[in-house]
Amino acid sequence: MNRARSSPSGFSLVEVTLALGVASISLIAIFALLPVGLRTSQNAIEQTVSADILSEVAADLRATPPTTPRGSPTPSPQFLITIPGNPVTNPTTATLFFSSDDQCATTLNGSTKPDGSSWSPPLQTRYRLTITFPTNGTGTKTATFVQLKMTWPAAASLTNALGSADMFIALDRN
Repeated sequence: MNRARSSPSGFSLVEVTLALGVASISLIAIFALLPVGLRTSQNAIEQTVSADILSEVAADLRATPPTTPRGSPTPSPQFLITIPGNPVTNPTTATLFFSSDDQCATTLNGSTKPDGSSWSPPLQTRYRLTITFPTNGTGTKTATFVQLKMTWPAAASLTNALGSADMFIALDRN
């Protein structure tokens, strides 16, 4: 009688070692990508928050009612940013600081609101917004230009910031 040879069941030690090696190399590669993913996610959050703040400030500037006579200097309603009179012959700059939840302060330590009152407790400022009104020509009927530059963290100098976002708008103040 011929007996059929049965093949051994299970894995050999070499197969198990190779499988563990492939799995460990794969896990090392995945774990190496985690810090990159976290940094990318944090950058995306910073960009989104800064874009929201820039849009809010631009809407505030656009919502500023015309003055009588037209083109006179006036503060914006929400953030009290002084829009210079037309024409802008000397560039002017203002700086505001924002927390992560869109609260505004005029000081880096977050203690003073734009209206001059105090925050209690002070805000933890995260973003610095530099508002620049460049010159806009010599005519009284020209648009008022505004450059908004958001950088973070707020305490970093403009050249050493971890990130930034810019917006340029033109206001019809005439």
